[in-house]
Amino acid sequence: MHVLQRIAVQADDTSHAFNSVKHYLEAQMGSEYSYSSWYDWFVTGGGRWNPNEGSQYNDDDQSMTISYDDNPQAFLAAVNNAIDERMSEFNSYRQSFNTKNVDINSVLDSYNGQMDFGFQLYELYKMIDMTQGKWDFNSYFYDMHHETTNTKYMLESIDTGNKNWYLVFVDFHF
Repeated sequence: MHVLQRIAVQADDTSHAFNSVKHYLEAQMGSEYSYSSWYDWFVTGGGRWNPNEGSQYNDDDQSMTISYDDNPQAFLAAVNNAIDERMSEFNSYRQSFNTKNVDINSVLDSYNGQMDFGFQLYELYKMIDMTQGKWDFNSYFYDMHHETTNTKYMLESIDTGNKNWYLVFVDFHF
């Protein structure tokens, strides 16, 4: 599966932002045989979502990097789009969980110390992940500077005059 995420970073220029994100994500991923992240590979620069012909898998195409200082409207629109996508996922999980009508107490009461590998509580698990800010395929946004999926700290930083924020679009495979 693939997902497009916007990674926020403070940097001096587009190239610095792009390369900072790329190196950070590589370090998070771990070695070739020992993944320590929720993704197993990625394409910095938007990957399959990059509209430039021939750049979909060019890991050096910086054209989808947005500077707040250069284009605050596009920057904030991309942040809001990420939140809209996140809420769509959340609402989908909620609807599915509500439809299943799971008796949570019954599931908890039947727990005997062993995993049953069931999916009765999967949607609830994902909603809790999202409300707690776990960074995974449902986040659509990650603030690399503050290491959070919450946009609050980045936006507060912008409001206090720090305009050197960039969004780098990344195509993640998981």
